[in-house]
Amino acid sequence: MLRNPPSDPVVRERMVRSTGLDPHVALYVRATPGFDEVVDRALGRALALLEHGGRRFRVDVHVVCGGGRHRSVVAEELAVRLRAVGVGVEVEHRHIGRPIL
Repeated sequence: MLRNPPSDPVVRERMVRSTGLDPHVALYVRATPGFDEVVDRALGRALALLEHGGRRFRVDVHVVCGGGRHRSVVAEELAVRLRAVGVGVEVEHRHIGRPIL
C-alpha cells in the first residue's frame, strides 16, 4: 500500500487539499517503499493486455486510492512509462476535483 497523505498526521494539514498533481504530494507518494514495483507491475500488465493475441487493443487502467485525489501520482507515472515504450496514452483524472472521501 502506498502512502496516503491525508492519513499521515505529519503532512495531513499541508496536503489534504492538494492533489497528486502537486509536486510535494507526488514526491511524498513516490517515496513510499515499493512505489516503483507497483507502477512496474501495472506497466507489465498493461503491456501484456495491449499485445494479447498479437493484436493491439485499447486498455483502460484504473488506479484507486482511499481519498480519491492522490492516485494521480501512480496514473501519471504509469503514463510516463507507457509513453517511454511507445504507447499512446490519455490520462483522465475523474475524481481529482472532488472533495476527499
